[in-house]
Amino acid sequence: MKVIQRFILFIICFYSFGAFKAFREDEVELTCVKKQMSTQTCHYNFTINGIRYHFIDNGCKTKREDVIKKAKVGKLALAKDWKIECEAKKDGK
Repeated sequence: MKVIQRFILFIICFYSFGAFKAFREDEVELTCVKKQMSTQTCHYNFTINGIRYHFIDNGCKTKREDVIKKAKVGKLALAKDWKIECEAKKDGK
């Protein structure tokens, strides 16, 4: 009886972890990147599932592509909200 319960628990955990990873990868969007020359920091603004997050790279050492890849995989420490606002995108210009 315990073997069946453990097997069912294993199956539930397996599917829930698989669904969680797929969910995190779907809605990651890099909204904008701003570089502050005075402090040598790059601010990356992300929108993940409609929620704003940011990442600050001190010294701007990380390549933009690497930051995007790490954010999509979930291996980037993102903070809630944006520190620096993005400029409004112009329609067709």
